[in-house]
Amino acid sequence: MRVRLSLALAGWLLLAGAAGAQTAPAWSGTLGVTTDHVRRGTVRGKDDIELTGSLEHLRGSFYAGAAANTAALGDTDYEVDLYVGWQPQWAGWDWDFNAKRVSYFGGSDDSDHWEFYALATRSIGPVSGTFLVGGSPDYEGAAEEARWANASLAYALTPRLSADVGGGFQDQIGAPDYGWWQAGVTYAFTPALAGDLHWYETDNAAALGETGEGQLVASLSWAF
Repeated sequence: MRVRLSLALAGWLLLAGAAGAQTAPAWSGTLGVTTDHVRRGTVRGKDDIELTGSLEHLRGSFYAGAAANTAALGDTDYEVDLYVGWQPQWAGWDWDFNAKRVSYFGGSDDSDHWEFYALATRSIGPVSGTFLVGGSPDYEGAAEEARWANASLAYALTPRLSADVGGGFQDQIGAPDYGWWQAGVTYAFTPALAGDLHWYETDNAAALGETGEGQLVASLSWAF
């Protein structure tokens, strides 16, 4: 794993060098707390409260970063993601192409895997739409492979308050397929502090179990 991650980070540094010469590099991060950690419609949290955090370095349109959370898989204690990506603008859309290594620590579950996605976002006035396709050739748990897609639509009700709705599906080899949807609101208390309240639900809770049941999730995040 270390060799593959080193190669990915080395490639990012080489590609970002020219862009970084034109745009000053920048660091950013987040710290958060949530009642449940949700990934593509399914609840991942084991505790009443989960912690999240991230740190990212941007050079031009290229970026690399790390994210972590305590809502890990199986008997593991926490998850750490290392990722690289490219965010160009083309044809009026903001694009994001990302490769991520997901790793779990503190237990016996061996579900470390790669994930890849392509995302497109466009805003017109107070409305913004997002479309994403992704997949993993060696997914976690019982799944040997997974592919997913989702779309969302957000509307800025006020400068501080926005509402959004979205949904998607995940097809898996060796594990149940499912569709999901979400709806909720986000409120910016300050430019750095935001809270959100969302409902998540899947169409296959019978096969997914508790992780696929409908959940109301409240989160608070601080960006720096």
